[in-house]
Amino acid sequence: METNKIYKVIIPYTESAGSSRKYKIEYTVEAKNCSEAKLLAKKKFDDYSINNNASWIRIPNLSAIRIWRIYPNDPSTPQFIDDLIKKLPCKDPNETIKILERLGELEDTTASSKIISVMKTDNAKIIAASINTLGNIGDPTSFFVVKNSYSQKNNEEIRLAVVNTLYKLALPEDDILDFYRVAIHNILTRENVFKLETPELIPLWLAEISNDNEFETVKNTILKLGEKAFRVLTKLNIKHPQVFSHASKLVEMLKPIATEKKWEDLPEALKKYNLL
Repeated sequence: METNKIYKVIIPYTESAGSSRKYKIEYTVEAKNCSEAKLLAKKKFDDYSINNNASWIRIPNLSAIRIWRIYPNDPSTPQFIDDLIKKLPCKDPNETIKILERLGELEDTTASSKIISVMKTDNAKIIAASINTLGNIGDPTSFFVVKNSYSQKNNEEIRLAVVNTLYKLALPEDDILDFYRVAIHNILTRENVFKLETPELIPLWLAEISNDNEFETVKNTILKLGEKAFRVLTKLNIKHPQVFSHASKLVEMLKPIATEKKWEDLPEALKKYNLL
């Protein structure tokens, strides 16, 4: 189960009273990720407006909202993050990588454009670290930059970073299956594709499993995904006998957990895979 993290959210706003003065309000929220933190903070902002009897309203500047993850002993303002961003790139590659890793921990999308510029180097370790950092930040605007790095950079470390990162940046409309269908046929990245904790890849895994070791890898990933995987397995439209067999074994493996936790898809899954 994902544990919540603590985020600081700053929402700039103006007031409808006609003043050109700009304001801001800060919230501290617990959330699974930045996107959820933004929604929670926005709800707090809106709830205040709804319950406020003033004749004016607060108008948020949604494009300027700033969010970052809070760690103990960090400064309370984002200036320290801005200072880290300004240091990139450093003369020492190891220092650059250290700052990239720290920015990834903070998850502030403000750093994305600078990180992308840092990728314009011949140092494969810095490029890979930049890609991993963009994945940890989770900014969808870096999706195509990361995706294109797979084919543009013929380097194992970079390609592994792309494989491990791209799904974290994808929006619902982004088709990642075509990319991972290529990556799963590359001997250098194949195993990693089976380990990615995203249920969207389950149909690809089931179609591509070629030996017992790969099936064991998929089993381990499915266990980590839990109910998310169970839901996908229940809804799959499977025609190939071998794929059906793999899916059936996975559902059977999850059956005790599904029974204990009373997952709502359990009856449908047991009927689908003849496990009643």
